[in-house]
Amino acid sequence: MEERKSLLAGNAMTTLSDLMGFMGMTTVDDATKDNLERLINAASAYIETMTDRKFARKEYVENHHPTGYQELCLKQYPIRSVASVVDTDCGKVMEPDSYSYEDTGEIGVLYKDSGWALSGYYGGLANDMIAVKRCLRVTYEAGYIMPKDATAENLSDLPYDLQYVVWQMVQQQWNLANNGANGLSAFSISDVSWTFDKELSTQVQNVINRYMRWT
Repeated sequence: MEERKSLLAGNAMTTLSDLMGFMGMTTVDDATKDNLERLINAASAYIETMTDRKFARKEYVENHHPTGYQELCLKQYPIRSVASVVDTDCGKVMEPDSYSYEDTGEIGVLYKDSGWALSGYYGGLANDMIAVKRCLRVTYEAGYIMPKDATAENLSDLPYDLQYVVWQMVQQQWNLANNGANGLSAFSISDVSWTFDKELSTQVQNVINRYMRWT
């Protein structure tokens, strides 16, 4: 028999086995596994869209304006390593010991004691800077090891509350679908009634809010 191929996307925030354990499932057929993995993908994509972040650990290359301050906010975090910071205005590669992220990497900030000096275009009668150049190219690695990518040597470090949120979201949609409640807010017959809450729970929404990109 041909082995089933996983449908989990690269940004999937949980594994099928962990989800099934949470939902109390043991043995299910391949079609059910496919549907559960599609729901995992959908929930994970929703969280990334709402938080305006990417969570899987990977390399990023970004162009930034110098801030004129000591903090330079990168788009993704936590920062795991920085390969290079290049001033594209002059082609200079900044010395790694001239900036740091040890104390600020969890919030995606590169810190430079001497500040990220402004560089831009000047004009007008006073020859003031009228536009800041986007002259800093940062190559760095950020994010978490996702549960599906974990090994014995490199365990997943995705926060458990995010994985729990995915479990809750998938379980909610699974129950709705299997109760025939898709598109239905309430159902009643005789003296029996059910109300289906399709909004995210306050607990789930609060977790998502905590991981929203703050820059």
